[in-house]
Amino acid sequence: MIDSYKMIEINILTSLVVGIGIIIYYYIFPKKKPKPLYLLILISLLPLISILRRGTYESGDLSFHIKLAMQFFENLQQGILIPEWIPRHCSGYGCPIFIYMFFLPYYVVSFFHVIGFSFIASMKSLIALSFISSGVGMFLWIKKELGEKAGFTAAIFYLYAPYHLMDMHFRVDIGELLSIALLPFIFLFTKLFMETSRPIYFISNAVVLALLILSHQVTAYVTFPLAILYIIFILKRNKKIKLSIILFTLTSFLFGLLLSSFYWIPILFEKQYILYNADNIIQFIPVSYFFYTPGRFGLLYQGHHGELYYSIGYTEWFVIILSIYLLLKKKIHGITKTFLIINLLLFTVFFFMMLSISNPLWQHLPLLKSFQFSWRLLIEEIFFISIIAGILVKTINQNTFTLFLCSITVLYTILNWGNRTMLPNVTDKTLNNELVFKEYPGQVDITTPKWVDQYKPWIGTVPENHIDILSGQAKIKELERITTKHKYIISTKTNVSLKENTYYYPGWEVFINNQQVPINYRDKKYPGVIMFNLKKGLYYIDIVFRDTPDRLISKWVSGITAIFLLLYTIYLLTMSNLPKRLRLSPKR
Repeated sequence: MIDSYKMIEINILTSLVVGIGIIIYYYIFPKKKPKPLYLLILISLLPLISILRRGTYESGDLSFHIKLAMQFFENLQQGILIPEWIPRHCSGYGCPIFIYMFFLPYYVVSFFHVIGFSFIASMKSLIALSFISSGVGMFLWIKKELGEKAGFTAAIFYLYAPYHLMDMHFRVDIGELLSIALLPFIFLFTKLFMETSRPIYFISNAVVLALLILSHQVTAYVTFPLAILYIIFILKRNKKIKLSIILFTLTSFLFGLLLSSFYWIPILFEKQYILYNADNIIQFIPVSYFFYTPGRFGLLYQGHHGELYYSIGYTEWFVIILSIYLLLKKKIHGITKTFLIINLLLFTVFFFMMLSISNPLWQHLPLLKSFQFSWRLLIEEIFFISIIAGILVKTINQNTFTLFLCSITVLYTILNWGNRTMLPNVTDKTLNNELVFKEYPGQVDITTPKWVDQYKPWIGTVPENHIDILSGQAKIKELERITTKHKYIISTKTNVSLKENTYYYPGWEVFINNQQVPINYRDKKYPGVIMFNLKKGLYYIDIVFRDTPDRLISKWVSGITAIFLLLYTIYLLTMSNLPKRLRLSPKR
């Protein structure tokens, strides 16, 4: 097994090989330059070599997300296309975690697993795909805005931002990673639609926005005002854009919201039913970490005990300072100057919001308290910095400067191109045996239903049976047990009180001989657990988890929107393949 120190040697050697290979290519083919996009993808592979190591990570949430992916996939196998409940979460009582958890990463992992990858390999594939795509998206967008050289530089800064590497190797926040990948595409398709009016970009914008919402709701929430600001910027640059195009662009955002409504509508209506406290205190970090980290002379972003240092980055601060200097010296003009000022201002505002002095704003502005961590805004910060780096390269316009800036940005992060310690013996089988998430009194999952008393002594004790007899005598035969359906035949000799070891949450219903009966979930000893009583007799018990009205309506809205966009896409493809003489055209 290759340890972290050997990986540093491998990373250095691989970087040298790539660098020498590029130099040789330029020497052999001086007139045939490599395409920047291909070169970018090659460079983006360097921090991914580490994930080829066997096993999972000792720190971070890699194993946690793999376990969730296993249960997500189990839902899909049972025909539940939109998973909501995890039966083995919350110490085996089950929780509605997927009503609140991001969806998209687990669909991607499930896809990789279906085509033959292990769950561990599937999760690593998602990480690699997200990382590479983020650079591609930033390159394509900034290339359209500022040119090829600026696009390449912006992509390098976006890929090798310290927070991006921390998310990938130390935190393993797959929701944030996927949102970082999708973010530039929102701005790319907004630009393309507003400047070309092509319907395919309207559809693309709606779909990508929906995917962003399904990847990470916090990033999506922050992206909305930024996207509106970008529309205003495009209008300032091109005043010939018609009002109808603006309205259609905003409509594409609306379609994105409708398409993802099956996710965010239940959160709005049902967050009152879980223990998660919307009044959580926002966490801040020392200001010094943004400028310098104490690990390995400021070059390592994770300490020996797993602590993280949320650095903005050294070349990142350099481009900020240099761009301000050029701005003051009036070296940047026109619309590029406007673009730079906007991004500098946004960077400053978001940086202020990451400081503890901004806490009163976090406590009073709507929805901000759900962010939990102020440093989540580093996603937007690396986005702004990448744009600024692109503007800087375009302004200076010297190949030597560009090469030096990009090379330093890549190489000084080399200690962070892999997790510190691997667990090579951990396999899918190992993780599958650990799917029951253990808890302790007072330390429960935030999606635990609010009726559960988290301080009860039995919290964290995994129930031995699916259903327990609390009083009376009965024989129980389990007929079926899948995620959203539990069936029993129960023969009682006396009156009995039964505890079905599942947490109650709106949507759970109990049917006795096909007749729905009330659920007792307010028992003093077992609050929040499904309980019911039976008299002497023979009973067919059906306990099912169904959609609440808000979940049902939101799924219909998403489904109708998806069908409309699909039919519209088919129509566009059909029309484009028809001979011109057969295409529909307006009457003259």
